[in-house]
Amino acid sequence: MSTKFVPALLLTLLPLTASAELGGNAASVQTDNNKLHAVMRATVSNGYTVHAIQTESGITIREYLSTAGKVFAVSWDGPVMPDLQQLLGQYFPAFSEAAAARRHAGIRGPVAIAQDDLVVQSGGRMRAFAGRAYVPSLVPPQVTIDEIQ
Repeated sequence: MSTKFVPALLLTLLPLTASAELGGNAASVQTDNNKLHAVMRATVSNGYTVHAIQTESGITIREYLSTAGKVFAVSWDGPVMPDLQQLLGQYFPAFSEAAAARRHAGIRGPVAIAQDDLVVQSGGRMRAFAGRAYVPSLVPPQVTIDEIQ
């Protein structure tokens, strides 16, 4: 299979849509809640806010907002994968390219991509997917990476 078709194939496997994205602003969180017809709760912790969105299908999407109002990280878990193109936004092409390079090199299994401007960790199996993505330059200095769950 040609690697140029891999991103299109990946998108067909990602059925649920969310519109908040890495680097986005606080308004995108409410848009997600409305679009997904979900239940949302916010928790303030260590100088940032986590908006947890629970969909009817059982997916939990967490969006981490800095005090500057930027989404510096997202995480997810649930029975199906969320739409990573929507969650990663402007960072999706870098993710897609890195994921395609991994497949081309024969690397299978959980995705672990670490670049200067993007870190994505994702894995799971049917009905049990989980992952997180963050932009190191946007993570507030007081936040440890272990807090992104």
